[in-house]
Amino acid sequence: MTSRSLSLLGCGSLLAASMVFAQQPSPAPAQRRPIPNPINLKVLPKDMTGPQVIAIMRGFEGDLGVECSFCHAKDSTTGRLNFASDANPMKDTARIMMKMTSTINQEYLTQLTDPKPETTVGCGTCHRGMSKPPAFVPPPEKHESAHPASAPPNAPPSS
Repeated sequence: MTSRSLSLLGCGSLLAASMVFAQQPSPAPAQRRPIPNPINLKVLPKDMTGPQVIAIMRGFEGDLGVECSFCHAKDSTTGRLNFASDANPMKDTARIMMKMTSTINQEYLTQLTDPKPETTVGCGTCHRGMSKPPAFVPPPEKHESAHPASAPPNAPPSS
């Protein structure tokens, strides 16, 4: 009888302790600092918000299969990426490519009306998830051979 009483007392204590801990408020999630407005925008509209720019950059990451450091330079004092810096030459390349796709979409694709293009040109159109896409090599052309086996039926035999 004593061991049963001790077991019940132990279970009751465990239950009471778990109820106390269950009533404790859970720690608040760590607050993230607000995303600052971007600076040094040269191709994107200057009034874009930080979240808008980040959404576009995430698209570039997927289109090129790269991470932020592919275009953005690291700050030597902090070790963190300095998104406003122009030190990485790939950032200039990205800006040129952004202007190129914009020109194709606004000046050329708008001229096509029959059929009207259903999509626009973007980084992924050519890059397809690779930072350096392979050059397109068209398949070899198929030429009709001059062999009699390829001659149409009922054709006169060649001499």
